[in-house]
Amino acid sequence: MAQRQLNIQSDEAFSRASSLAERLGRTTTDVVVEALRRFEDDMAPRNEQGRTPEQQRRFDRIKALARETARHKLPGATSNHDDLYDENGLPK
Repeated sequence: MAQRQLNIQSDEAFSRASSLAERLGRTTTDVVVEALRRFEDDMAPRNEQGRTPEQQRRFDRIKALARETARHKLPGATSNHDDLYDENGLPK
């Protein structure tokens, strides 16, 4: 498939894209595509919690990881570490 071309006549757009590309060590095309993806994500519809579809996918992956990790918790294990610290919060 032949590559399509986008021609933007804006000194500011050129300057911003070139500057970012140089700073990131990427091509201007990569920078523009990434910016458009992020803008599109920002404009995506949000769910009841205010999350975009991508944010919800990430949230769901984190929750799944937390559930998987919880399965490995030993019975009686606690996050209370009072036995390691004195009344001033310093290590014993």
